[in-house]
Amino acid sequence: MPFAREPHRTERVTITLVPRTDERSLLNIPSTFNQIERTYSWRTTGTLNYMLVPTKISSGEIKVDLFLDPLKKGKILARNMQRTVQEFVNDKIQNEWRGLRLESISRPTMAAPPSNAIVRGTIEEILGTNLDR
Repeated sequence: MPFAREPHRTERVTITLVPRTDERSLLNIPSTFNQIERTYSWRTTGTLNYMLVPTKISSGEIKVDLFLDPLKKGKILARNMQRTVQEFVNDKIQNEWRGLRLESISRPTMAAPPSNAIVRGTIEEILGTNLDR
């Protein structure tokens, strides 16, 4: 009798960002939304795969769920994960997320990333704009 496979589990961290300037900084909202496939996609940088899913956007703060899947499988210590996330976010703020300031990073928790099915009601659809770069 075959066993059902468990859904893919990854680490999830919630990042809170604050716009530093005017509403133009809201154009740099972090997201890995793929408009063609109409779903959030995985990207690779350094030693990890990541997916960015915006969960809250307002003029005062932006919350983004960051799903992480290390390329090297094995047990990762929580402090190493925190350091990796901190370096990842700082690099992105300096290079891609201009106009945003890091407010906080939550502790990593195990979570299942969004499904591969068509995602309806995404932040991109609600705002009526393309956040993909």
